[in-house]
Amino acid sequence: MPSPNPLEFSDLSFPSLLGARTNQDVVFVDVGSRRIDSNILRDGIAVGTHVIDPDVFNDVVVTLPPVRLTVVSQNIAPGTPVPVGTAIDFVMARPGTLPIGLLRGVLTPLRDVSIDTGFQRFVATKPQARRIIARAAAGTLSNEDEQAVRELFQSEQVPLSEEPGHNLEAALETLRVLSTFGG
Repeated sequence: MPSPNPLEFSDLSFPSLLGARTNQDVVFVDVGSRRIDSNILRDGIAVGTHVIDPDVFNDVVVTLPPVRLTVVSQNIAPGTPVPVGTAIDFVMARPGTLPIGLLRGVLTPLRDVSIDTGFQRFVATKPQARRIIARAAAGTLSNEDEQAVRELFQSEQVPLSEEPGHNLEAALETLRVLSTFGG
């Protein structure tokens, strides 16, 4: 029997480091009061709607690891209002496997390091990283925060200098990228 609420979107981005998950980790999203039939194409061929068997789906959610995809680019700027029916092209990827250097403005010595590795080295194990990112977003960093950024990278053998791609601005952009796509 088909589910009364076919799966329209599932957010499997809740990482389960301990392995156990339940179907409660899945989020269904209603985006409007009426059904919208999307015109989704893959290689010029319409992608149809498929009804998911809820029993099989529950088994999959509980037993398989989550697949986390992140939008890495799109043809319309995020937050731009568009009329209904507008085609939007997304490029999605598993962000952890991408190199940090995919995004511009990051530290040159780390451009070939994967986002997962960079996140573990510079954000996950460094609680001050998120605090610094938040303060940088709010305005100019204090001298103490600038020193904390230099020490954070120096502790991982990535010294900063005044040279472009090796400077404080590149370090902050690297932390922003890792916070956005890592974890």
